[in-house]
Amino acid sequence: MPENVLFNPGQMISSSYDYEEAYLAAKIYRKKTKRYPLIVQEEKGKLYYVFDKDRPATNKQTSKSYQIIKRIEKDE
Repeated sequence: MPENVLFNPGQMISSSYDYEEAYLAAKIYRKKTKRYPLIVQEEKGKLYYVFDKDRPATNKQTSKSYQIIKRIEKDE
């Protein structure tokens, strides 16, 4: 069962159609900030987005639902 999360698109760290590019951006963000990014997708086949999991959307009217693809929880 997919897990979804709400984020405001303006809080995006990075986006890419290529999963490997999104994964690299998430790893760099993790290394620089020691925070925990998520790689998410709005729909299969669309852009991958990187968000900081500790900064979810606060206003549901401007947020979108994304499916979590990968959690970066440790230095990889």
